[in-house]
Amino acid sequence: MIDSLSIASSGLAANQAWIDSISNNVANMQTIGYKRSQVDFHDMVREVGTRDDGGGMTESLLTGAGIQASQPSQVFSPGTVRESGNALDLAIQGDGFFEVALPTGELAYTRAGRFHLDSEGQLAMPDGQTLTADLRVPPDARNLVIKQNGEVQATITETGEVINVGQVQLAKFASAEALSKLSDGLYRPTQASGEAIYAEPGRDGQGVLLQGYVEMSNVNLIDEMSGLVLAQRAYQMNARLLQASDQILETINNLRR
Repeated sequence: MIDSLSIASSGLAANQAWIDSISNNVANMQTIGYKRSQVDFHDMVREVGTRDDGGGMTESLLTGAGIQASQPSQVFSPGTVRESGNALDLAIQGDGFFEVALPTGELAYTRAGRFHLDSEGQLAMPDGQTLTADLRVPPDARNLVIKQNGEVQATITETGEVINVGQVQLAKFASAEALSKLSDGLYRPTQASGEAIYAEPGRDGQGVLLQGYVEMSNVNLIDEMSGLVLAQRAYQMNARLLQASDQILETINNLRR
């Protein structure tokens, strides 16, 4: 009977993690570049003894010990591309990530391509993370054009000369779903994800760039609400199991008095 309490408790914790993941997805439906998260479930078992198979070998006897939710992982399916009205915004149509430098000097990766020009002529995100691409826009330049292949051109104001100011590259990973999530749509590579592989947009499986567009989240409200119904019902069933086990234990204790 104590086992039933433990199993029901593990079910409550696992389904609460599922509900929390869904809630976070719904809250970020309108967040640019957000990728929905999901949790996976794993059966827990424990050894209760051994058995002789008759041939001089023993085998372990296992029994169920409940369920456990994994850490949320990201689903990098494409989100809707929407025109933003900002000529420096970039959306990736296809695979790939922008590589940006954090204020600490660390590198991070994102799909949220909302950029502006900082004081040094670099493309930077709203919170100051700068694109690591080797490009500098001169202060006397205008009409910045970013092509689908990542080539960046600008027009010199005084002369009208069109110059190349740099090249945007994209990064990809062998297992993008294993990236470690930071904040604000930023990710950090892990041993499971592998190191970043760089290429120009449109080459080696990388997506192409769309100037003046942003990628919205890939959260589907109908899917999330359907999942929430299932998660709530599973939570309720585990709560009933916990309550029934408690009532049986109470009855047993009363019989001993």
